[in-house]
Amino acid sequence: MKTFYAVLLGILITGCATTTDQSRIQCGNNYACLSDNAFKYRQQAERLSTLAQRYELEAATMSAQDADAVKHHRDLAQTYRAEAQQADQLAQEYRSQLPHNMVH
Repeated sequence: MKTFYAVLLGILITGCATTTDQSRIQCGNNYACLSDNAFKYRQQAERLSTLAQRYELEAATMSAQDADAVKHHRDLAQTYRAEAQQADQLAQEYRSQLPHNMVH
């Protein structure tokens, strides 16, 4: 049950990196919006990667007797890793739309 609350907390904190996010549609050529979203998705990718590492570490330190919990932690880590990669891709897409001399 403890793990369930940790997962729920992780999801609430990080959100979900989806391509249907409304902010993605509304930026257009607004460089501030593009820059902000690039930064936001990069931070989200870092948080999700950290969660994935945490679950991988927990799975590695669990005893072999609790195989179901180990599998669950590894599955969570894989899910967070995939979401982190998606958020990182979105951040790269936003950065690629910015002029080269614009700092973000």
